[in-house]
Amino acid sequence: MLEVRKMLEEKIAKLQEELKLYTALLELLDKSIGERSFSTAAEVAKPEAVEEVKGRGGEVYATVEVYGNYLYIKFREPVKLDGLFKRFFLDKFLQKYKEEDTREVRQGTLRQEEVIRYELEGGEEGEATAMKIYNYRTEERKREILRVLRWTLEKVYSS
Repeated sequence: MLEVRKMLEEKIAKLQEELKLYTALLELLDKSIGERSFSTAAEVAKPEAVEEVKGRGGEVYATVEVYGNYLYIKFREPVKLDGLFKRFFLDKFLQKYKEEDTREVRQGTLRQEEVIRYELEGGEEGEATAMKIYNYRTEERKREILRVLRWTLEKVYSS
């Protein structure tokens, strides 16, 4: 048993030396990558289209950058998160799509990571200046999202 123990200790020591070597190589690679000027994929990504959400009078309520799997919406002015925008657009309208997608996940026709979701970007607390809606999935859904967003922003900005 002492020989087996000695053999294991030697093997562990050898593996620890190998691990040190690989760690040093990774550090060198990271340093080299960091020194080079490069752009991340997110920085290089260009929208497929840019659309405006306009009111009936032609005023622009938001600008929408359309990407493959998400919409990036920049509001004309911050939207308060304690009123109609949250209650109707987020909690009712987008929630309806999330429930539909969740049902499809349970049925096995959609993966969990494909369920619609959103992220808000804020200025001050309780306000959103922009948002991303991920996994809108279809052109029809995108049109419906933007149509309901227009209606909601029209009500929000006019009050």
